[in-house]
Amino acid sequence: SVGVAASFSAPIGGVIFSLELMLPQTYDAFAYWGCFTAAVVGAITYAVERTLTSGSVRLLPLISSNVLPGEGVDTDYPVMRLAIDIVLGMLCGLAGGTWVRCHSYTAGVLKRWRLREAPLPARVAAAGNQEPLLGEADRPRGCCACLWRCFVRLLGGKWRDLFLVATVVTLNTVLASSLPLLGGKPQPLLISTIFDKTLLFSENDAWVLPWAGVAGTMTLCFLMKWTMTILALSSAIPAGVVAPTMIIGGLLGRVFGHVLLPEWFVSMMLTKDGQPPTEDQKGAFFARCAIVGASAFCAAVTRAFAMAITVFEVLALPNSVLPLCSSALAAIFVANKVSLPFFDANLATRNLGGIPAITFTDKAIEPVMKVMHVVDLSECLPQIVTLRHLLHVVSNSQHDFFPIVRPLDWDTSNQGLLEGTMTRRQVELLLKKLDPHAATPDREIDLMNPEFQAPPDGSEPLVEGSPVRVSPDCTVKDVYLLMKVAESDGVVYVTDRGILQGTITLSTLMSREI
Repeated sequence: SVGVAASFSAPIGGVIFSLELMLPQTYDAFAYWGCFTAAVVGAITYAVERTLTSGSVRLLPLISSNVLPGEGVDTDYPVMRLAIDIVLGMLCGLAGGTWVRCHSYTAGVLKRWRLREAPLPARVAAAGNQEPLLGEADRPRGCCACLWRCFVRLLGGKWRDLFLVATVVTLNTVLASSLPLLGGKPQPLLISTIFDKTLLFSENDAWVLPWAGVAGTMTLCFLMKWTMTILALSSAIPAGVVAPTMIIGGLLGRVFGHVLLPEWFVSMMLTKDGQPPTEDQKGAFFARCAIVGASAFCAAVTRAFAMAITVFEVLALPNSVLPLCSSALAAIFVANKVSLPFFDANLATRNLGGIPAITFTDKAIEPVMKVMHVVDLSECLPQIVTLRHLLHVVSNSQHDFFPIVRPLDWDTSNQGLLEGTMTRRQVELLLKKLDPHAATPDREIDLMNPEFQAPPDGSEPLVEGSPVRVSPDCTVKDVYLLMKVAESDGVVYVTDRGILQGTITLSTLMSREI
């Protein structure tokens, strides 16, 4: 919240952006007011620092434009003008979803390459003049090999990470220097340049490559930022995604206006009261395409409508509300059909695909009975049980939770009423307490004995007599939220009229199993 608010000087956009990303993970009054307070303080701090550096280039706004209200939007064909923005939003949605897929694939490939190096302790243990183990190749000897091992040790075994970062930085520097529109510009200045309505004027066309022209130069800049942003975010260094994707979206908007829209169509669309548009009006139109593209592409990548609010809050262009909102909605709708959001895709690559599945896909409204683990009585602990049977069940099960059931004497379908639950640790403590020397394995005990649930000496309870339970038609999302607020020890039992049907654990919800 404070990051977006301070970077863009947009506290409202920062609050909405943070809440959009965190829902339904975290949302309460404390989180809302915390985000809002932090965002306002961050925006005020930015404004104070910007005032202190007024007239200098030390602190530039992240987004700025010289487009005036009404420029590039006054037309005799307002519906057609809005349709152009919606089409641009759909294009940004398709490109944004494709970009997320490209990033996920590239990040996976580079991560596997970076982790290919053998762990440093194993390599150090094999050093020296000792003979290689059976099946182990001889270590390379010689001066070069010795220097290489010393170099790897000096880097802590992370030479692949440093090599990747150095390669990406070098490649970005070389490519940016060959494109005058990009070379040497920090992100705030580059975004402001892309949003400049005078970018195409003859006195400012030094950035155009003579052999490529305006459209070709814009396309090359777009492809360069597309590729280098993916590589940079796939490296082993922390980096942000909002500003880089805004730059990609702004360049995509420029490409859309210069390449896909014929000049005669632009002149016809900007006609007002029968008068042809001026150069300023055409320049403002292309700048607005860049503004809409930046907002829509970033919204498509993050799936955060707050990007449209942030851009409007910063630029304060009265005629841009509807274009920004409609294009952002169109972009998010199309991107949803292509890929997961950027942050959710990163969770999926870390074997936490359950979080985006719960918060983003239709699996969230599926009944929990579709993902639960069906429990057999052999995996449960009877209410009246011997210590021998208790040990047998725990020893032959891989589960960490054991439901306590009372079998139905009149039912032969292998079902039982859920009475309580125990963790593996609680079972081990109970066995150690009641029979530390394994002298009475056939002793019968009642697991629902009140002394096990509330020990008289005030020690840790050994049995949970009120396990968290839900009905089979409860949705997966409701179970997930219940686990976050209830002390369920990571397990929820599914019961029908008190009869145990199955279990669902937090690890199951977080993994890709759903």
